[in-house]
Amino acid sequence: MNPIFTGLPTKLGLYVLEELLSTRDHTELYAATQSYVDRAVVIEVLRPDSPPNVAAQFQEDIRRRASVSLAHVSPMLESVQTGAFSYLIQERPRGNSLSALAEQGKKLSYSEGFSLVHAVAELYAMCQEKGLAAAPPSPSSIYMDNGEYTFLSPVETGVADEAHRDAQMRGLAEVLELILPPEVLEKSKLSVVVHWLRNGYGGTALEWAPLLSALATLRGSKGMGHSSVRHSDKSILHYFKKRYVKRALRTVYTYRRRVVFSIVAVVAIGCAGLFFPTQSSPSRQAPAVTEQGVYCSFGDAVWCVRSAPVSLEKYASFLKAYASMNKEEKQRLHKGMPPSITEHQPKDWDKQLESSRDGNKSPEDTPVYGVSYWDALAYARYVGEKIAPLELVQAARKYVRQKQTIEEWTGTRVDEFLPYRAHVIICPAQGDSFVRNTDLTARFPQRGFRTAQLMQQNNTTSKQ
Repeated sequence: MNPIFTGLPTKLGLYVLEELLSTRDHTELYAATQSYVDRAVVIEVLRPDSPPNVAAQFQEDIRRRASVSLAHVSPMLESVQTGAFSYLIQERPRGNSLSALAEQGKKLSYSEGFSLVHAVAELYAMCQEKGLAAAPPSPSSIYMDNGEYTFLSPVETGVADEAHRDAQMRGLAEVLELILPPEVLEKSKLSVVVHWLRNGYGGTALEWAPLLSALATLRGSKGMGHSSVRHSDKSILHYFKKRYVKRALRTVYTYRRRVVFSIVAVVAIGCAGLFFPTQSSPSRQAPAVTEQGVYCSFGDAVWCVRSAPVSLEKYASFLKAYASMNKEEKQRLHKGMPPSITEHQPKDWDKQLESSRDGNKSPEDTPVYGVSYWDALAYARYVGEKIAPLELVQAARKYVRQKQTIEEWTGTRVDEFLPYRAHVIICPAQGDSFVRNTDLTARFPQRGFRTAQLMQQNNTTSKQ
């Protein structure tokens, strides 16, 4: 199959394609540089002659990758359609890909190999925990820089299942067999890991989370290459410890008068502070937390941000009311939205309702998910509130201290600035890495929202 771009370097939109990294079934990966700012990126380009179903799957893959943040994965920057080309831009990881190292004849050390297995297991365990389908690891998708590993996103369309997991295990085994020296593969404990990856453990298929635990046990065992202090080393350390203690005591004795004077001076200055009033800046008033929400200052006003994301029950009430609205009422909700926005039923709505009834939680306690930004905005307008901006979502999560289970749209919208298009900030389900989303119509799994109500405007702002 001929490459999409035969003459490199070549320009694609704002980017200069420099090197073909790898070829996949319907896409190609290129190392590229963004014009003007000289940013190193990796671009995945869809073949222009791909059938419609493949193009649709590529767009779904893009949405999946942009909607989740994963350990060790290089961040997504944007997706672009330029003429006949559709492509995804991802920040290029530092260092070199394992495929490039293999082409140069370089191999990983035992310690680097163990760190690689651990990083891969962490990534795919997180994918499994989130129910994300993920492509197997490959040498071209793994970058190493000073012993640290970064991955191009493996997330793809589909459901995480045993077939995905088995392919991931085989993929890691193939990477290790390519990049490790034969003596390490044959004589170290990593040979055990490769055997597990290919054949399972104890007659059962290997899982990523148990593999992480097994790695900790293996690496902590004798002869695993971890830096351990031998008995003779401990004796040397003990000797030097005694030596330096004696030296310190001699120094204190020599300068004992100066030391005593310094201690007295410090104590005197400290006590003197008790007799003088000190000026302290008034502490910022902490938010007030109630069952309904968190009351806090934002900008020039006091807001109440809801303590939990919008529930299934509340969203169901909105859908019921929306169904009976007249044309004018719907137009008020849809002001400023694209004309194509005509309904607001979340993704997998019936499934969400059924799951909430079968589980331990009721629809009143279960957050709605699978909503688009426009769905969230319509609901917020219906209840007379706003989609909570980023700062208020953070405040609610901090002070209510609830376990976060979903990502959240925020009301924080960012205008276009290169290299980013206009986008909305998304709070992740876990961690602090925010997601930028440009597709406000997309309904991502496990993404909901919460609202905030303006309670009080200060006098300065109200006069303006």
